[in-house]
Amino acid sequence: MPLAALFAALVASRAGVADGSRAGAESFDEEALMRPLPDGKAVFVAHFRQSAPLASRHFESFPKAMAQIARETRVAEAELSFTQGRWDDKRWGRAPVGTKPIGAELWASFHAPPANASVRSSATDSADAHSEDWDALTAHMGGLFCASLSRMNAREIVVEPALAFSRWNGARDATRSTRRKKHGSLPSESVCVENLTPFLKLLPCRDRAGVAEALASRTTLFGAPYVSMSTLVETTKSGDDGEWRVVLTQTLTVALDRAAAQETTDDAEKPETRLSRLLGLDRKGKEGISGACVAARLSRVHAETHAPFAAAATSDVAGAPREHTALCERSASKDASKALVRLKTWDLANMDARPPFANGNGFFDVKLSRDAGAPEPRAPLVGYAPEFLAERHLTGSGNRDGGVSIELRRHLPSSDRKPLDTRVRVFQALPWYVRVFAHTLKVTFDGVDANVAASRSVTDLGRNHFDASSAPELLGDGEVEGLRWSPSRDRTRPSVLEAQLFVPSSVSVVRVSARFEKAFLRTEEFPPDANRGFDVAPAVVAFPPPRVIRFFRNLEGMDALESPLLDRMEGLVVGGNTQPAEVPERVYLNGLLLTLPTPDFSMPFNVITLVCTAMSLLSGGVLSALTRRPAWAGFKEQKAEQKKKLAELAKRAKA
Repeated sequence: MPLAALFAALVASRAGVADGSRAGAESFDEEALMRPLPDGKAVFVAHFRQSAPLASRHFESFPKAMAQIARETRVAEAELSFTQGRWDDKRWGRAPVGTKPIGAELWASFHAPPANASVRSSATDSADAHSEDWDALTAHMGGLFCASLSRMNAREIVVEPALAFSRWNGARDATRSTRRKKHGSLPSESVCVENLTPFLKLLPCRDRAGVAEALASRTTLFGAPYVSMSTLVETTKSGDDGEWRVVLTQTLTVALDRAAAQETTDDAEKPETRLSRLLGLDRKGKEGISGACVAARLSRVHAETHAPFAAAATSDVAGAPREHTALCERSASKDASKALVRLKTWDLANMDARPPFANGNGFFDVKLSRDAGAPEPRAPLVGYAPEFLAERHLTGSGNRDGGVSIELRRHLPSSDRKPLDTRVRVFQALPWYVRVFAHTLKVTFDGVDANVAASRSVTDLGRNHFDASSAPELLGDGEVEGLRWSPSRDRTRPSVLEAQLFVPSSVSVVRVSARFEKAFLRTEEFPPDANRGFDVAPAVVAFPPPRVIRFFRNLEGMDALESPLLDRMEGLVVGGNTQPAEVPERVYLNGLLLTLPTPDFSMPFNVITLVCTAMSLLSGGVLSALTRRPAWAGFKEQKAEQKKKLAELAKRAKA
């Protein structure tokens, strides 16, 4: 009887893991998305979401290390990303879950410490407390993900943004808008397998089962033109019982070469690409995903295609998919069939994974095919194309001064796509050795200068409830609604520029530019490869959440389809919900490689060599003269002794 009770308790606890709807239970969801891209590429997104009570001390599937970090650092939101390569917005369109900058990036917001609680030190100021929390967060995250995040503790790197990393139309609670945020970026941080392995160790099944099983080939992932890993930690209060919970969201986005993974079929004009081969699973002896993770409450695989592509499962182990059709908004009226988007969803939790596995019948795999005779698309679908294309570049020449310019150019791939009034938020942090002249700051709308001096402060904007879908018909020139300029301080803090711009539909090009001079560094402040240059972190341009781009009609109960991944996809509206999300569309501009006035490091070497040679000749001669016995010393004594020996020999001869 005691054994039966123990078994029942274990079953109940496991059921609590599988059922996240019960209060206080842990939950784990895993999903994957496959989407073909123009230019012979395909994107694969692996999305994992875990939740657990924050006050719990014992966990079944949730990583205990992340809960301890959230409790110790009092973090409200924190996102760490590692990215290799750059997403091509012009060719591929919008990324499914947003893009990240090259290298490592960390931004966080913290809860205020309680009034009666002691901080780790004697710090009582809120800024000092957040600084300590930030230092602890970078130390914990750096050790957990095997990254050198300790460099983000330097005050000349960390900044406090006010707009770019805030929710666009306010927050669900008023406290989120007033929290101080911190941001740090390391564009020169290398991304490798040492970062991916801890990323997968946070999952209940790691890469042994479930969606994470598709990430087994490290060579394929890090050989892709774009791979990004992001880890988002949130502490939220449940609306039902007021319980504080910690939510861990992990996302891996990789753009792969679809043309290199195509297989020959019976129909030569209909190339096919299997997901297992695209991700390199065939090199591991696997034909796909063997099944869902046992701790997963939701385990789904989505395939989003449009003409001329089609997606289907290679076997029926997962059952019949739930298929949905959508029509892209503002699509081309000449050929509306090209704007049709098909979404197929397979439930891996109900997958019939019975043996045998030898011939691959027990594995789930997705086959992506192109219509016979259809050409390869060279441009993104209208609904996936961004409203603006943004880039940043350096101006001027020389090692003493120069300039930086951010350009936003309206992108209309279709004649039927009408421009819209919108707002744009620009965030740029430049290192201290880039001394920006504030009076040279210029914002132009189609070449017309805006009145920067008349702009309000960023802190006076308040909560912005702007909705791009219900923008008023405003005519006239653009406007700088809010501006924040924080000058740099040598070896202490960087310069920060934040601006909110109103861009009417009549404006096509927006430029934000400024002039600067380059500081002279000390010899010890140069890196070993000083002639290569210094990496400058990418700027951030935040747009309002995209309008309704894809509206999936209710087929086979689309309203009841719960999907954390689809909820995060930009511009995706499910079940007729036309309200945009709060998270803005952030675009990371390209990083810069800045050359500074570099001294001739060979000159000190030459001077040192010359001085050492002269000193060795001088001191060597004096030392030799003082210590070495001369050759003529004792010559007379030696000659007298030789004569004496000769006389003795002659005397012996006569005798």
